[in-house]
Amino acid sequence: MHLIAENIIKNLIALWTRNFKGLDQGSGEYELPPDIITQIGNACVAAGDTTPAAFGARVPNLATQQHYYTAESYTLFTTLLGPVVLRDRFAKPKYYKHFMELISIFNDCLNLSIDRDYVDNELRARVVKWVQDFEKHYYQYDPARLSTCTLTLHAMLHIPDDILNAGPMWCYWNYVTERFVGYLVRSSKSRKNPYASFARRLREIAQNNLIKVKYQLHRELDLSDRREEESRGHTIESCELYPDICVLRPHTRGPLAAPVLKAVKNYLLRTFEVSENRVSRCIPDEVSHWGKISFTNGGDKIRAAELFAHSEKNMTRDASFIKYSHDIDVNRNYRHKPVLLHREAAYGQLLRIIEFVADLPSAPDDQGRLVDQSRTVWLAVIRPVKILAKSKRLGIPYYLDNNFAPLEVIDVDDISCLVARIPDHEPGRRRWALCERQDAMGVTEELDHVRATTRPEKSRVLAWGIRRLIDRPCY
Repeated sequence: MHLIAENIIKNLIALWTRNFKGLDQGSGEYELPPDIITQIGNACVAAGDTTPAAFGARVPNLATQQHYYTAESYTLFTTLLGPVVLRDRFAKPKYYKHFMELISIFNDCLNLSIDRDYVDNELRARVVKWVQDFEKHYYQYDPARLSTCTLTLHAMLHIPDDILNAGPMWCYWNYVTERFVGYLVRSSKSRKNPYASFARRLREIAQNNLIKVKYQLHRELDLSDRREEESRGHTIESCELYPDICVLRPHTRGPLAAPVLKAVKNYLLRTFEVSENRVSRCIPDEVSHWGKISFTNGGDKIRAAELFAHSEKNMTRDASFIKYSHDIDVNRNYRHKPVLLHREAAYGQLLRIIEFVADLPSAPDDQGRLVDQSRTVWLAVIRPVKILAKSKRLGIPYYLDNNFAPLEVIDVDDISCLVARIPDHEPGRRRWALCERQDAMGVTEELDHVRATTRPEKSRVLAWGIRRLIDRPCY
């Protein structure tokens, strides 16, 4: 993990910015002009406001604050920012393609599970080809440039063997150790006797864990931030349809605005196949409006934009853009053809979560027919984005700023995960790239239950992010 993030990527950035051991670009054309480097650095800073904190720490300015970069920063720059901020920046596209191939290799190495045959054949060949291209682009077969062929470059060739012998890279990366060491270092308040502070903190951790086990107080002595859903009283206990989902404040009650009411009616008509008159009777005059939703057991915590306003003054990072799944009518452009629903993934901004109780056909009787049953409905009001284009290599979707489709309402169980918005540098109207996390940074969990609306079983991404995967509570 650190081999690529803190070594290969760090050396590539040094080469691009002409800071690698006093070497120039030789016969190549890979160096970036100073103004381009400044623009890339500014984009890294700007992306921090539109990247949820669950993805990791803010990436510092590449042009002026690279000395603050950690392994996490380099990883986020590589997998999240790099594909967007480096596109069309080089004089020749071969350098960007070479970088994108490294990202593709990196992402494959981050998979939670990897096929052995793929590693032993295809991945090994790709790594060898990438190293050979590196020598061609940067070493240029010039003995005076031999310093570009570092030991870590050679170590890249051993990654397939490491995966075959020990499993995917996340099984033995050093993030866990580094986080724990950082946790201990922050516990020391004495410069004269730091090790006494470390020993005291280790003793306190051991005592706390022993009390948890002996007296079954795991929940009461859980000091992590994941207790917000329980300890602060911001949660709602709902029916069995939402076992791993809870909503949090801010909370208010009030009527639905006309566009939202129309979207809710369309959703109920499409999902439960009931008449318009009956749908109108199902929706009460006042409903509950919630400003935050949390997927428990390691899932995302998503803010609703209308009730939980993004505030640059308070340094709040935007966590309202999501990926979700919904049903699309394949024949929507043909008036005389029957409705044919097809499930697709989409992106949008969560505006609010609404809750009300309605009598809907959701419980099967003895003969398997759906009958009416009073149930709590949690619906997400979303402002979908209009996808302008997708990158060919990684499939990253782009959309124009403020280019949204009409409001859409879905069941909260159809929300997949948070996404980050990275500003693009194309001239004209601003474009945003919608970026997700890779496997080891966004774990997929198959749901065991099938929704009572007889929809097929689906999966939800419990996007843990780097910090959620490696920051296990030490106390």
